[in-house]
Amino acid sequence: MESARWADILAQAIFHTLVAALFVEALVRSWRVNDPGQRIALRLTALGYPLVVFPALVVLFPLRGQDSFRDGLALLSGRRWEDVTVLGLGLFEAFVWGLGLLGAGLLLMDLLPLLWRGGSKRPARAAPDPESAAALEAVLPPLAARAGVAVPEIQFLDRDAPVIFCTGVRHPAIVVSRGALRLLDADELRGALAHELCHIARRDPAASWGVLAARVVMGFNPAFQVVSRALARDAEWLADERAAELAGDRLALASGLLKLHRATTGRGPAVRRTVPLAGALSEPLARVRSRDVEVRCRRLLDGPTPPLPFGAARVALAGLSLTALLFFVV
Repeated sequence: MESARWADILAQAIFHTLVAALFVEALVRSWRVNDPGQRIALRLTALGYPLVVFPALVVLFPLRGQDSFRDGLALLSGRRWEDVTVLGLGLFEAFVWGLGLLGAGLLLMDLLPLLWRGGSKRPARAAPDPESAAALEAVLPPLAARAGVAVPEIQFLDRDAPVIFCTGVRHPAIVVSRGALRLLDADELRGALAHELCHIARRDPAASWGVLAARVVMGFNPAFQVVSRALARDAEWLADERAAELAGDRLALASGLLKLHRATTGRGPAVRRTVPLAGALSEPLARVRSRDVEVRCRRLLDGPTPPLPFGAARVALAGLSLTALLFFVV
């Protein structure tokens, strides 16, 4: 009986997150929310629901689990799906197992390559050559001052492959390679560094680890995995927008982004064959990454998108509406 109750709660958590994700996505599209900051705020509503609101509903309102609530007040009762069977398996059980496995698969697609890269030997840092040091010194301190952050540590890689990203939770740093400095012209380098500084200013490296930890906790929940990925994409869009303001050249930022993508496509480490369907998924995932870069470049070239009015009120309305709706879904 206790195992059935936990299965019921698990199914509710999955279904509630799915409804929350679809509801928020419908709001983003119907309201035409193009400002990445507002998109992040709305998607955090869907992401926070299974972590905060749903456990509160289960603990504070045990009456939702009673038969009288299911039969009289509930808009939808998943437990009733047991009456429908597919190949001898109840629809309720098929729902829980199917979506649970899908959620685990989406998590592993990101987690296993991360663990594989973490276990591989990291390239040794080196002192930048005079030309590279001069290029960084000319661009980074003024940008950091404009972004309102301390000049981060530069971790220089003496390698031809173009690499530039930010890292570090307590002590942020920017990793940049000799290849990236040679690939990008002065304006493109300014835009790329501004992008990384904007990530540092928003503490995105720390936030990404927090989201990853939440994804592991919610490994059974496919909607949570999908919304987390969408949130990461919106964070990149927001860094693009703020970097364009910081560097003052949207075209140079888009050009640098495109150059880095083209130079690194196909150069990453081969996907381990222990990852399920690694060979079959590698090409579609590469197309998805290329499409994402294309969308980012188009957004930059189209110009800034003004935020919608009453942004905070819209987020509050979305959260309250979701809670009211899903209170009656068990």
